[in-house]
Amino acid sequence: MKTIHTFDDLLKTVEKMPGKSVAVVYANNDETFKAIVETRKRLNIRFILTGNRKVIENGIASQHGNLDDIEIIETEQPIDALRISIKIAGEGRADILMKGSIDTSTMMKEVLKDNSGLKTGRLLSDIFLLEYPHYKENKFVMITDGGMTLAPDLMNKVELIHNAVDVAHALGNENPKVAVLSATEFVTPKLQSTIDAAALTKMNERGQITGCVIDGPLALDNALSEEAAREKGIKSTVAGKAEILIAANIEAANSLAKSTTYFGNIRLAHVIIGSRVPILIPSRSDKSEAKMLSIALGMVMSEFMKRKE
Repeated sequence: MKTIHTFDDLLKTVEKMPGKSVAVVYANNDETFKAIVETRKRLNIRFILTGNRKVIENGIASQHGNLDDIEIIETEQPIDALRISIKIAGEGRADILMKGSIDTSTMMKEVLKDNSGLKTGRLLSDIFLLEYPHYKENKFVMITDGGMTLAPDLMNKVELIHNAVDVAHALGNENPKVAVLSATEFVTPKLQSTIDAAALTKMNERGQITGCVIDGPLALDNALSEEAAREKGIKSTVAGKAEILIAANIEAANSLAKSTTYFGNIRLAHVIIGSRVPILIPSRSDKSEAKMLSIALGMVMSEFMKRKE
């Protein structure tokens, strides 16, 4: 597949893909309805919506959409909508599972149950994808894990890298550059994130982690700015060119990811992988464009996962 460098490339790519179906858990807010209507206009996508039928019908109508080829499953309680949506995805009737008006922790607890039909034995992690305007070619930068893994240890970080690398490969980037972040570029015994970063770098050098090139520890400026890396005398194929950022913990990843929206107004998408189907957990405050881009990313990941199987 041709490498996808921007969100415009992503949308053009998925426009030509086979149709996919998305199960939306408790569709119940304006931005979700807007995203559904706008996505159906542009992409070959089918929606299965769980929730209050009247609310859904009115919500779609309020965005000047129609109900053609939209399946509505009536449920009054969010937890019922969640369990039905998970069952649909687990049975293969939906290619993507997407959060509507339900909190993420409740949704993921149900997904992680042994009988959900969605577990694969892999660690689930959230990969946040943004366009970094200062890069000349591939503008995509990923941040992980701001949504699932609270305090990843070394082996968790190996799995976070594997998941993010899968997303990069799905986008056509065959050898992404991975920066393992900390507050400093020096290995410091009292700062565990620097020790983990050094170990991950060595594991990559020795072929224990493949499909990417890893360096760390790197501070954020050294990871993204070649000038900053030169000033500090860092010689690295990753420094200043990082395409995947592995944060030390969920607080750092979540804050870094959300800062791109509130400080930088940067376009974004994100997807959870490690499950049988891609899972989308857009914030209820995310605008419809972010939801549509996440759906497009979910479509690419769904196709990639099927090819991989």
